[in-house]
Amino acid sequence: MLLKKPRTSEKDIIYLALVDSISKGGCPICRTLEKSENNLIWIILYEHVNDPYVREKINKGNGLCGYHYKKVIDTAKQDPLIGGLGPAIIVEDLLSRFVESINTDTPLSTKCYICSELEKTEESYIASFVSKLDTTNLLSRYESNPESILCYKHFMEIYSRLPEATAQKLKEIQLKKLNSLLGELRSYIEKHDYRYIGTITENEAKSWTKAIEALVGSGWSALFQLKPKGKHSKQ
Repeated sequence: MLLKKPRTSEKDIIYLALVDSISKGGCPICRTLEKSENNLIWIILYEHVNDPYVREKINKGNGLCGYHYKKVIDTAKQDPLIGGLGPAIIVEDLLSRFVESINTDTPLSTKCYICSELEKTEESYIASFVSKLDTTNLLSRYESNPESILCYKHFMEIYSRLPEATAQKLKEIQLKKLNSLLGELRSYIEKHDYRYIGTITENEAKSWTKAIEALVGSGWSALFQLKPKGKHSKQ
């Protein structure tokens, strides 16, 4: 008799995604969002082009934002399984709407379907990160990888929702990571002095790009600023 494998809950799946992102460095929330975004675009173009529900959502919002149109173009060009047919089918509806809006002098406003989905996904990741810091080894995993640094936006959102003791522990870890990065960045700058004889380390060479991501995040999440409303945020 075969035993059924226990189901993995949605929260556990999100936790595993966060652990994986921590292991890869950068902001773990941004990393998980980038993966979700790429998967969503691929699924829309490959599987849901003719799905009435998805098409209705895209049409109702009058298309996508410019950022996600660019992502659609890049995905279609890079993946031979998709090509131009999927995007063409989606855009045909939208272009017809554009023509109709001009004929009837009816302005169109766009609410990007992909952005709307990512906003919900981002909240799920943040809420899971907060809840798992006290109940799993997520905090120790985050602390142990110096390459993993929450961007300012996501740090503030998570920090503002945590109980006092956990918030202070996360703050200490975050400051340690940022001060280490600041040291690498300063060393990278100093070593460009013509009098310096030696080599620039790999971490120093990457420090300026890591610093930018720490400041503003990466990918889609870098385009939008959350407004923390938790107990540790200043209104």
